[in-house]
Amino acid sequence: MAEEILNKNMIEGQIKPINGMSEELLSVFYSLDRNDFMPEAMKEMSYVEKNIILKDKRTILKPSLIAQIALSINLKANENVLILGATTGYLSAILSNQAETVIVVEENEQLLNNSENAIKKNNINNVVFIKNEIVKGYNEQSPFNAIIIEGAIQEVPLNIIDQLDEEGRLFAIVQEGEICSAKLFKKNGRSISEQKLFNCSIPVLSMFIKKNSFSF
Repeated sequence: MAEEILNKNMIEGQIKPINGMSEELLSVFYSLDRNDFMPEAMKEMSYVEKNIILKDKRTILKPSLIAQIALSINLKANENVLILGATTGYLSAILSNQAETVIVVEENEQLLNNSENAIKKNNINNVVFIKNEIVKGYNEQSPFNAIIIEGAIQEVPLNIIDQLDEEGRLFAIVQEGEICSAKLFKKNGRSISEQKLFNCSIPVLSMFIKKNSFSF
């Protein structure tokens, strides 16, 4: 019961005030307890309003950032989404209520197992976990309607853009100099549009540091 109250307070204080937040998306957050998705040693930090940095600069994204991602990517019921990096599986669970299929690529076995177990605990059956290098994406199941990179990058990888469907979109947090901002990239033929969404600050994923990249 205590977790239920804390989860509700988290949603009321951190997620509900986000501009444009819909009742439908809010109901998804109410239906899941963030505590279920946190590593055992970090349960007491389940509802805190900050990004939690793990080793190798992996990051458990704060609740409001998860909500902003879900809001920005705006999935439809018949769409598939690729998530690159699992950390806890919480984002995957949220998006499973919006998309037809969620495919998650994770190379860290412990993060993958924890995320997969949390998804199973919540009886979610449209999330598929793939153990693979994050930077490679998952070409075997492409094209995707949407792709999300769960962590910051320095430049947008061309091989990931290539895995988008026509009119597909990519959510990425891009570090440019000292500034880190969330952006939405949309594919239209061979052209890519770019929209800045909001500023944020998280570490750059090591596998996305200045390699295999494409600048607009």
